[in-house]
Amino acid sequence: MHPLRKKILSELILSLGLPFSKLKPKDTESNIFMYHLKQLIADGLVLKDPEGKYALTFEGKIFADYLSFKSFHPRLQPKIVTMIVCKNRKGELLLYKKKRQPFLGMITFPFGKIHLGESVLAAASREILEKTGIKGRLEHEGIVYITILQGDKILSSMLCHVFAGTSSRSRTLQTTETGECFWADILSVEADLMPGMMDVYKLIQTDSRKLFFQEFTYNL
Repeated sequence: MHPLRKKILSELILSLGLPFSKLKPKDTESNIFMYHLKQLIADGLVLKDPEGKYALTFEGKIFADYLSFKSFHPRLQPKIVTMIVCKNRKGELLLYKKKRQPFLGMITFPFGKIHLGESVLAAASREILEKTGIKGRLEHEGIVYITILQGDKILSSMLCHVFAGTSSRSRTLQTTETGECFWADILSVEADLMPGMMDVYKLIQTDSRKLFFQEFTYNL
């Protein structure tokens, strides 16, 4: 992004609105300033309000919310996901083999990002339905915060709302280009599990009516 556009956005992030005279740097020509201001308006980040002041649009506020003010780049943030631990009548667990990076070939419980405006229960129900076609009652069991390192760098960071449920189905499940669901004894595939899955499984086994919260860090 052009430095002048960064300057305009920086000023508007720290205000409810500014007139042209206060927004334009004194050492910048008006025509050059207006060119970049109009580009921000065209991008939907800035508007001119009825009082003649320039301010962030709704989209501009969203942009600001995800922005690191120091680097002026989108701030990397943990993913918020729902993770489903589902068991069938045979006692097998619903597992998911990933066919995409960064955990290509690893096995996990089905999980997916929560959509904006979606409740965690709705997200969990949607996730398992999309991946398997299964509908059923899910119970919110707790939250785990999983950080996975590769060397000294963070490869993945997830805040997982963990749900548990049961299913009467035990047949082969659908496969997509990004992953494959199947039923199995988790102990038989432990070596291929994505980091954190065995700890989540152990938490589900605890006999407690309280929601759990645990933080785990692993290194590949």
